[in-house]
Amino acid sequence: MIEVKNLETGLTFTDYVEGILPNVPTSMICTKPTKEELKAIQNTYKIPWEDLEDSLDVDERPRLELEPENDPPFIKLVLRVPSGEQFKKSELFQSRQTTLPITVFLTGSHLITIQHQAIEAKRVRKPLGTRRKRSRPTILVLLSWLESVVKSYELAVDIIDQELAALEQVIFKSVKSKSIEQVFTLSREATYLDAALRGNVRAFYQLQKAPEFKELPELLDDLEDLSIDLQQQADLLRIYRDLIESSLDAYASVISNNQNDLIKVLTSISLIVMVPTLIASLYGMNLTPLPLADNPFAFWIVIVVSFLLIVPIWYILHKIDLI
Repeated sequence: MIEVKNLETGLTFTDYVEGILPNVPTSMICTKPTKEELKAIQNTYKIPWEDLEDSLDVDERPRLELEPENDPPFIKLVLRVPSGEQFKKSELFQSRQTTLPITVFLTGSHLITIQHQAIEAKRVRKPLGTRRKRSRPTILVLLSWLESVVKSYELAVDIIDQELAALEQVIFKSVKSKSIEQVFTLSREATYLDAALRGNVRAFYQLQKAPEFKELPELLDDLEDLSIDLQQQADLLRIYRDLIESSLDAYASVISNNQNDLIKVLTSISLIVMVPTLIASLYGMNLTPLPLADNPFAFWIVIVVSFLLIVPIWYILHKIDLI
């Protein structure tokens, strides 16, 4: 699907041909585009087919490419954002694709965004265009889009924080394998997010050196602010990763301590049961005569004697914290 916005009039078109006008600044968002739609973009903007085709690869890594020799020249920016579908499910990050790439082409007065799905983000601030009316509209749209990328990571990091807090509440009370699986899953997804964040931070800093921003110092400040915000999310995510690793260590310690306690209890029970078992074994031998063999109350006498022998054993074990 292609959505084209005329940045002069603010009108939005879903028809590709109707929305594209010569020398008019436009912003185009392509969500899961078909090859026919990519061919139309290639014919209109003369972007190499290899670059357009690569934008559909879910394994693309964040980077910035400047193509000044192309006719017309363009900038290609690839970023990875958290998969929006993950935030709509009851459990965090059920898909193998924790992050998905989004490719942006900035060519002349046109901005083309190719994405696998819409960005799921926190509320974005007041549009930058209302603060920099004399700046290039496509650069303003790009900055607003970059801000939504930053906000998407803020949302993802918040979810990581919430999931970690919930796991910490049960980690010391549960010894079930499901709990450890949840911690491992959270650790894996945090690792993927961290890798994507670090790549995005590098791309943000590379973008600051692009000629389009060097010519607009008033917008370069906004881009630097967004880079700092993204770096803060990267730092915060690393802290959560350390906490998750600490939780894994704590969980292993809890399991080990619980096993030790269980072994101590079983050992104590074995010692307590050993006395009546020994007496029962002696009376089970085929030997005569046995003590109290002719006494009609022999069974109850043996039971009482066994109980009297168990009491001091239990008291001693209780004193030394074995039971």
